[in-house]
Amino acid sequence: MYARRRRTVVALVVVIGLFLALRSSVFDGEEPALPTAGRPGRATPSVTPTSPVQRDYPIKNIVFIVKENRTYDNYFARYPGAEGTDTAVISTGEEIELKEATDVFKPDLGHSFTDAVEAINGGRMDRYDLVQNGETMNGFTSFTRDGIPSYWAYADNFVLSDHTFSSMYGPTFPEHLYTVAAYAGDVVGNKDPIGGEGGYCDDPEELVPRFEQDLKEKEREEIIKAEGTQYEPGREFDFTNIVKYWERVEACFDFEVIQDQLEEEGISWRYFAAKGSWMNALLAIKHIRENPDLWGPKVQDPFYLDDDGVAHDRVVEQIEAGKLKKVTWIVPPPGTNEHPGGPSVCVGENWTVRHVNAIMESKYWKNTAIFITWDDFGGFYDHVPPPQYDIMGLGPRVPMIIISPWAKQGYVDSTEYEFSSVLKFIETMYGLECMTERDCGASDMLNAFDFETQPDFEGRKLILEERDCEDLPAATAAEYEKFGPAAFAELAD
Repeated sequence: MYARRRRTVVALVVVIGLFLALRSSVFDGEEPALPTAGRPGRATPSVTPTSPVQRDYPIKNIVFIVKENRTYDNYFARYPGAEGTDTAVISTGEEIELKEATDVFKPDLGHSFTDAVEAINGGRMDRYDLVQNGETMNGFTSFTRDGIPSYWAYADNFVLSDHTFSSMYGPTFPEHLYTVAAYAGDVVGNKDPIGGEGGYCDDPEELVPRFEQDLKEKEREEIIKAEGTQYEPGREFDFTNIVKYWERVEACFDFEVIQDQLEEEGISWRYFAAKGSWMNALLAIKHIRENPDLWGPKVQDPFYLDDDGVAHDRVVEQIEAGKLKKVTWIVPPPGTNEHPGGPSVCVGENWTVRHVNAIMESKYWKNTAIFITWDDFGGFYDHVPPPQYDIMGLGPRVPMIIISPWAKQGYVDSTEYEFSSVLKFIETMYGLECMTERDCGASDMLNAFDFETQPDFEGRKLILEERDCEDLPAATAAEYEKFGPAAFAELAD
């Protein structure tokens, strides 16, 4: 760990070296400031949450699907009636046109904490070409309806949020912590080094970078100022006053997650993520990982192989068997999460369609709300400056689709959301207390719903056909043929 006071020049060099290593390790497999980042447990005294009021909402099942590494502009910049764009500005000041996105492309793009800070450039949104591999210009692309027809169909019929931002600058691991805790322990990166079998709480050798935990208000202000500084073309971004406050710790924590309240209140839940996955946030929560009543029974892999080696979708099987829990998180297998750098968006969209269809065709449909989002910006361009809540972000916009018979129809929701907003919705539906400043201050997402009008439950069903994902690149097709849903497991960030 780095000394808190009287840091030597040598220590600063070490920290900057750590920053450079973290930035490159993405490819190893990866306005006034609002209140400072929340802390473990209940809200800090600067937030005065009102007592939760339990209204008899018709939503009885909530499904939170978290996919990988896309911006709003990459998926919906061309969607009519929402805040999109046809052009982008790059670090030279030149304005360029966004090209049409392809189903598969390589290489992966830089999307570390510092990549996002630089890309945002204090709100100028003009340095996406400077993230790692940004010079390929693959990040300056957006899909048409033909490229992701099912996602656009969901937007047509339900709710598309065009102002959902990632909870922090990135990358994957701390973003996923926000989806269960409205807090990431101030972690700013993925694990490094990568250990052996297992991960996070199962592997004490795995370390992650985070902000030091005893930062004074003046130091937080210094970090926020550094993150929000704008640099003109030709000037190099200075990360010194950010990374000098980083330390390295074991990737195993014990702060509160919303599953703790669900347990206390007897509200059923399940978290689907591969047991050793980089995206499995609960693998890094010690009291969840070490509780045999939770780990296994309530934290499960979303797919499994039978004795004949055939892959089965555990989530769909449980929905069809009438075993959907009140609150469900689904982190898709890597071959279906749409991570850039090899996987097919078409294959990933089919996975989503299969799961949404299963819910719509089940007894749960009339009382279910589905939230589909992507965990960080993935290096892709987005033109809307994110608000800066605290030293962690927010990060660039990501897509958010809200599907329910109670969701407004064909509605573009411009309310400001982040991942903590979904937790606020869960808390609102079940009368739970908020946990941190983030979810205490988040929108409850009720603007996306109409609870005053009885919906036509059958009429609101949108059963879609899966597409034929033809003409995949040979390497991509071979990966799917060999590993099925577990393909591209190395793309973990």
